[in-house]
Amino acid sequence: MASIAVYDVCVTFAVEQQKVKKAGLLRALWVILFSIASTGKYCLLTLYHALFSKRNTEVLRPKVDSVIHRWGKSLVSCIRLRWTVKGDFDSQIEEGRRVIILANHSSAYDIPLIFAALPGSIRMISKKELFKVPLLSSAMKAAEILSVDRQNRQQAIQDLATAKSKMESGIRICMFPEGTRSKTGELLPLKKGAIRLAIDTNAVIIPVAIQDIYKVLPDKKWLNMRLNQEVTVNVGKAIDCRDYAVDQRNELRDLVYNSLQTLLNEKAS
Repeated sequence: MASIAVYDVCVTFAVEQQKVKKAGLLRALWVILFSIASTGKYCLLTLYHALFSKRNTEVLRPKVDSVIHRWGKSLVSCIRLRWTVKGDFDSQIEEGRRVIILANHSSAYDIPLIFAALPGSIRMISKKELFKVPLLSSAMKAAEILSVDRQNRQQAIQDLATAKSKMESGIRICMFPEGTRSKTGELLPLKKGAIRLAIDTNAVIIPVAIQDIYKVLPDKKWLNMRLNQEVTVNVGKAIDCRDYAVDQRNELRDLVYNSLQTLLNEKAS
């Protein structure tokens, strides 16, 4: 009887641990500090690999892929995020094709989850302001994180050429075409930048919609974070941008929007 009672207590505890709940103040502060420390740790690890790989891409990139994947997993594990991936990713991509992942954006955890959940050498198009942050900027450059400055035409041309080169070498670029985070999880109108880049590089677009990720940090308020949230990473059907010219960018934007919206509306099986 005693063993049954202990078993019941263990089961009850396990069930309680799986329930979605708001993080307390101390837990939220711990998550924030852990996230900062983890990011610093993996920045230093990236720079360590860069130093001893002598910037040899063939040697460095697989190591950085592993570092980025582990960083993503550390952050989503910290909030006990429970995630599943639905849909085919790699089998849709022809060998040698440029790839752009276009995902919805409604949480600070979109980026680490994509790094944790999806395969390959995935890199973000980042805000140029982040390249001014000490340590982080050096690690981002070593990790081949990209930036496209659309405000400066000459710089934009160079950035575009760099993006094409990185994609041809196997980098899979990830962008958030909404341009800002959605506070409610509803898909916002898509900006033209990501669509234009996809057309300019003749890329394959892979739509990715993350269901319920906005619930982890409602309204971007760290003290309202939730633990044990279940989310689904829905991978959509590939879109070949070789079929679209620049003057068809609005048509392509609508296609991507509808694909993301359909993926967000899918019911969990």
